[in-house]
Amino acid sequence: KVNGMIGIQSALEIETGLLREQLCDVRTRHIGRFECVTGNIGQNEIALAAGGIGGKRAASCAQALVDLFHVKSLIFCGVAGRVNSRLKIGDIVVSREVLQYDHGTDTNSAVAGNSGTNRIPADENLVSLAEKACAQTVGEGHCVTGTVLTGHRPVLSQKRTMRLMRTYDGDCVEMEGAVVGAICAANSVPFVVLRAISDRAGPLAPLEFRRNLRASSRRVQDVVLNLLPLLTPR
Repeated sequence: KVNGMIGIQSALEIETGLLREQLCDVRTRHIGRFECVTGNIGQNEIALAAGGIGGKRAASCAQALVDLFHVKSLIFCGVAGRVNSRLKIGDIVVSREVLQYDHGTDTNSAVAGNSGTNRIPADENLVSLAEKACAQTVGEGHCVTGTVLTGHRPVLSQKRTMRLMRTYDGDCVEMEGAVVGAICAANSVPFVVLRAISDRAGPLAPLEFRRNLRASSRRVQDVVLNLLPLLTPR
């Protein structure tokens, strides 16, 4: 079980809006460009923030949650593009690990690089509990535990998506998870990333993202709401 405040982070406000509605005894604090709210969901004390899109903003937000709110664990939730072709829109990916696939390289050629050095494992206990919450929320056939890939830019090429699958055995691609994982690892904070598929990473991704953002965001937040009681200290 998790003792202490639980951090919940997203990139966009819509990805944590449902969770924010569930908070009781809400307090708001402005930190740079983003807003953090604290309160309670059930018996859990929560610090919740939408830090913005991209690695730099995600890193700043995650570090603030650690430094200012002393979170004892961190859940990053939101939507992502599909890399694993077996996944459908709305399916959930639980991060066994996160991987910055274009770290220190030209984004356009990064997928040809070595995949071994930037993998960060998520906390095994959080992963196990997230799997239970997923099965309860969407059913085992609609959730996968695997590799969340993080890049500096959206993936808008089907060819690149296929390379990501072959090179890194990835399941989904987004722009924040591995950065947050690195911050958590550096601060010895257990973490897990939960992503609902909003689009098939490729040429149609922008259209599919806009069409599915609301429903996929709600679905991943439903998983988080079922995960939180499993984290309640006893």
